[in-house]
Amino acid sequence: MKLTQDISVTSHPSRRRPAAALSLDFKRQVYRRSGTPVALGSVLTFARGTAALQVNASGALETVAADVLRREHAFSTGEFQGALFEPEATNLLLYSNDFAQPYWAGYAAKPSFTGGQPAPDGSLTAMKWNCADTTGGAGGKRGGILKPDTAPAGVATASVWLRASAPVTMRFGHSDGTSKTISVTTQWQRFTYTETLPNNQNRIFMLYEDVNADIDVYIWGAQVEYGSAATSNIATNGSTTTRLADQPGLTGLTGVFDLTVTYDDDSTDRFDGEGVNEGWWPLMRRIRIKRILLS
Repeated sequence: MKLTQDISVTSHPSRRRPAAALSLDFKRQVYRRSGTPVALGSVLTFARGTAALQVNASGALETVAADVLRREHAFSTGEFQGALFEPEATNLLLYSNDFAQPYWAGYAAKPSFTGGQPAPDGSLTAMKWNCADTTGGAGGKRGGILKPDTAPAGVATASVWLRASAPVTMRFGHSDGTSKTISVTTQWQRFTYTETLPNNQNRIFMLYEDVNADIDVYIWGAQVEYGSAATSNIATNGSTTTRLADQPGLTGLTGVFDLTVTYDDDSTDRFDGEGVNEGWWPLMRRIRIKRILLS
């Protein structure tokens, strides 16, 4: 007698996960609704009442027209960081690029500035000074600029773009007591400093060198704004200037969803059971977003 054993395997159809209700992948520029590719404008409304700066895919600063969403990249390298959603901000400094103006006071000795220098945005709006020409202070070597102002009150961030013909150490911040040492290289860098105003010197911006060497310092885009971080540059020429807020909103989607937001540093926030209606937008922890997923 031959014994046989019939072993059969019945396969079950694989269960596919339902497509996300909405996927906005700003890095790949791929946007899907229920798995179907869609144009970004069909699922996202956007407004900003002023032009604004962004760093493009070539790593260069450029101006973007009002009501155009910005895709931010790292300066110089061009690495994608995220779609940029900034709050409203005002540059409290009246002259962001013209440091020869009497508006800017000297630190120890005010430098003699030369204009028409290439700036980080490709324009010829930067200025420079030579450290050998600054001979102020007790040691006879200091020179720089500062801005006294008693009005601003609250947490504020100062920022400025700098480079030099040779590496040089400088001091930057709001005042002597609220400042830090910075290392300026031959490449453009944006330096920032955050502190609470007013300080005991009633200054809102301070920058100086103490080397008295034949080194050219290039400067552009000085800014002081309320808040704990620097936002994109806001040019001024005689008055304070405001960049209006980016105003995004989801459109054509209502209901309760689980939401995941991925930021520029690849950290995420998850919001479960979030009620979404026309024009809704999540409360963001960071201003650059790589991806939004609703399921």
